[in-house]
Amino acid sequence: MQAPIIGHQQILEQLYHAIASNRVAGAYLFVGVANVGKETVALHFAKSINCLSPEEGACGTCLSCRKADDGNHPDLQIIRPSGAWIKIDQIRELQHRIIYRPLEGVRKVYILTEAERMNLEAANCLLKTLEEPPADSVLILLTTNLDALLPTIRSRCQIIPFHPLLVSDLAGHLMERFNINETQASSISTVAGGAVGKALGLLQEGAEFDEEIPEIMMVGNRLDAFRIAEKWTAQPEALDHLVTWYRDLIMLHQGAPADLLTHVHHAEELRQLATHYSRLQLQSAIKTIFETKAMLQRNVNATLALEVLALKLLRKP
Repeated sequence: MQAPIIGHQQILEQLYHAIASNRVAGAYLFVGVANVGKETVALHFAKSINCLSPEEGACGTCLSCRKADDGNHPDLQIIRPSGAWIKIDQIRELQHRIIYRPLEGVRKVYILTEAERMNLEAANCLLKTLEEPPADSVLILLTTNLDALLPTIRSRCQIIPFHPLLVSDLAGHLMERFNINETQASSISTVAGGAVGKALGLLQEGAEFDEEIPEIMMVGNRLDAFRIAEKWTAQPEALDHLVTWYRDLIMLHQGAPADLLTHVHHAEELRQLATHYSRLQLQSAIKTIFETKAMLQRNVNATLALEVLALKLLRKP
């Protein structure tokens, strides 16, 4: 059997049971934040359905599994947005193919990523297939925004919510599987917010995060701000890490016990630091970080945006 998926064991057991009892639904809707593992589980489910030697999921070694891994299984298709949208022509092509019996597998499986990006024409077109899906087919829709889908589409799918892992659990998986130390695993898991895919991406990039209190929370000099902004330019994911420190300060303002902090080993230092901030200042800092992250995604001048952020976050005397 192939290497186990990190997390989502309850969902996997539910899907395995559906296969074993021959009760696979005609349509599923996987819902959760980006990079939480929806597509990984969808692909594993598709492979498990058509695996030639299933044993608690896809074996990963049979001809069917290898073809799925190579992207050339005739009964598995992944539909992604073409540009900004999933368009009606893509759904029409799906409808043209889905009516035929599987060529090699038990069922034809179609995975639609970012389903919330179907335009209205495509969504209405898909609805016709969801109303009467062929018995030997499975549609798996993936979305980060359930409310963006038509209620009629939602009602015709079996909805399966995906949640981020606890940071401590994800860190444990990373240490076990990738032989990294606790500090690195905890830092990556915290920045990823428990989202497995994001954590694996950071690990692959070789990202490392300093577990000392961020310098921007300790200094008040404008020259320091520009130097710190330059570091952020080279490692923009550090902004996600920075948010966790400000959240800890907010929790201390609210009287939360130290063991609920993300950076519990710095509880005493953070308790002292919290006295230099008002709750409003901390909330404003987090809001400003998220606004800057949104600007960076719109391809603004990153250096300028991060310098402005650093200046706004400088600790007031």
